[in-house]
Amino acid sequence: MDTTDSYINFDSEGICSHCNQYNFLRNVEYKNSNKKFQSIIDRIKKRGKSYPYDCIVACSGGTDSSYMLHKLKDCGLRVLAVHYNSGWNSDEANHNVKAMTDSIGVDLYEYTIDFEEFRALQIAYLKAGVIDLDIPTDHALYGSLYKAAVDKNVPFILTGHNFETECVMPNSWVTDKLDSRNLMDIYNQYGDGSPLKSYPLLTLWKKFLNYNIRKIEMIFILNYIDYDKEKASEEMKSIYGWERVRVKHGESIWTRFYQCHILPTRFGVDKRRAHFSNLILSGVMTRKEALFELDKPTYKDNLEEDKKVIFDRYRINNVEFDEWMTQPIRKHSDFKDEKVLKKWYSNVRNFIPRLNISTRH
Repeated sequence: MDTTDSYINFDSEGICSHCNQYNFLRNVEYKNSNKKFQSIIDRIKKRGKSYPYDCIVACSGGTDSSYMLHKLKDCGLRVLAVHYNSGWNSDEANHNVKAMTDSIGVDLYEYTIDFEEFRALQIAYLKAGVIDLDIPTDHALYGSLYKAAVDKNVPFILTGHNFETECVMPNSWVTDKLDSRNLMDIYNQYGDGSPLKSYPLLTLWKKFLNYNIRKIEMIFILNYIDYDKEKASEEMKSIYGWERVRVKHGESIWTRFYQCHILPTRFGVDKRRAHFSNLILSGVMTRKEALFELDKPTYKDNLEEDKKVIFDRYRINNVEFDEWMTQPIRKHSDFKDEKVLKKWYSNVRNFIPRLNISTRH
């Protein structure tokens, strides 16, 4: 990591805040985590008895979610695999989802977003000049998982999010993925005015219902499993014919373009620094190997191919795109958000401890 993270700081021993955060999670939050894994599975089975499925498993086709599904196959859970399709799936992602769900024999529910609504929202973010351009995708991903849990009456959602590969991520590069007020203010100011009728928006009210009334729990189950990303990839390749995606979060062509082209050229951010730093901390990669990889271009040979596909589907041209890329950069905090309401809610919880703003573990 470097000072492209404007919030990075170092302690008296010269250890950066990201390393300290990782060490805290490893040594405090997830110490002896393997012992907790079976107790979590038992709890899911016990509560799931009165439901059609024990849990939803988010399945993107990437390494993290695929390995999660692989490790759960022998746990005796009644799994509903949910795949969120934003319209930007890579060939590898489609292959991996089908190969694994077919081989393991779990039911698959695909949530496909209305692409015209998604297009309008994504273009609004491009025009707004904010850094976290993947909010429309990430928010809809979580929204679709909760919508599937409600529609299919499932009490648990398991995702592949984990600290072994995703602990290091500067707050200056991202924002609250679930802040619906921030999302809608950006859309209202820069969108085309068309209503988002089917977009799975997670408003504060919906979150309150999901967390406190329906008691839907989201668990980051990979945090309780020994997880080595490289070994996991090789294991799945040999068992399922699983195919490695080109870059982290490269299951989506749009996300690949955003991370590998827009972030470094417009915002001076190379997300590989965070991803590689995390792999160094978890022992998968050496610092020397990471620095060697950082010397390589973020895009190897498919930039123009991805760009053409994206411009065609979003119905934009080079002149429009270049204009958006040279507009003043704005902060997400320049727009309305839910921070004050969440702070108020946090204070209410002091008097009503059973209320939870989130049941993610």
